[in-house]
Amino acid sequence: MDDIRANNDISGRTLNELLQSRFRVSLKTSTLYKMRTLTLKEINGGHDESYGYLPGYVEMVKQTNQRSVAICAWEAEDSIERPLTFTSIFISFRAKISGFVNGCRCLIGVEGAHVKGQYGGTLLSAIALDGNNQLFPIAWAIYILKDSGRGDDWTIISDRQKGIEIALNELWPTAGRRYCCKHLSANWKKKYLGPLMYALFWRAANATSLFKFKKDMEAIDDANRTAREWLADIGDQSRWTKYAFDHNVSCDENKTNFVESFNATLGVDRCKPVLTLLEGIRRITMVRMATRKEKSENWIDIDLCPNIVKRVKSLISDSRTCKAFNSGDGFYEIKDGNPPCL
Repeated sequence: MDDIRANNDISGRTLNELLQSRFRVSLKTSTLYKMRTLTLKEINGGHDESYGYLPGYVEMVKQTNQRSVAICAWEAEDSIERPLTFTSIFISFRAKISGFVNGCRCLIGVEGAHVKGQYGGTLLSAIALDGNNQLFPIAWAIYILKDSGRGDDWTIISDRQKGIEIALNELWPTAGRRYCCKHLSANWKKKYLGPLMYALFWRAANATSLFKFKKDMEAIDDANRTAREWLADIGDQSRWTKYAFDHNVSCDENKTNFVESFNATLGVDRCKPVLTLLEGIRRITMVRMATRKEKSENWIDIDLCPNIVKRVKSLISDSRTCKAFNSGDGFYEIKDGNPPCL
């Protein structure tokens, strides 16, 4: 039990090696996996029991964290044995809401990850970037997939999952939108093969001016005319190429890597019962925020955060040989000190 508690994902082969070294015996791998399942149930509780605790968990969150948002939803079933079935739970603590509104960039990353439990489902995380360009978890939810607002000042970046698209269009239609270019490029590669087309896509996606974007699109047109039509079908250019992003957001992220990195920190917790998973997320975010607050109290320069200072210094260094030529209306032609190239 101690070995499985230390590593919930321990393999049957490793367990057999432990048995062999300690007791000179071995068992079938299938038997060991059954034993691991029973042990994990003993340690973490059962999945069935865990769902039954969720209503009480929601009430506890609201009682102990005033002005936090905690919602648990159930669906009626035509069954005497099971009158209600869990559909979703949403958690956002008051400190997260306050920190998000007062200290984060106007970009929200939304990403789903599979819950590896007995009943499956999806863990949906909403992550922002703070003034130091570090992850700031806002809220998280777990929902079970079935067959079947306002937000003028915020921008949502996500992949084009059907469930996310439907929810945003219905509940937050006025929020700005961005698509994760990493997911777009994966679909692009399936249709347009070869490293050239892949490179052309990223050149267009990362273009920071209209002039460069037009040049990149012309290159795509020359390589494959249908590729330009594929990009047009995605939607407005402000959803996937940097030059068209809303400058008021003050963030040029075009990938959801920062959300995925948060989901990756959960690791094996996604295999645990739902209540244990929720408590694991709460504890991870609590420690993250407390540790970050302690470090920020020692900052000397209060005008810019340390990560931003490093970025500005890097940009200054990279642009030290550049010259700017005024072309009118706030536009400049930039020439660096390197020899011109084709």
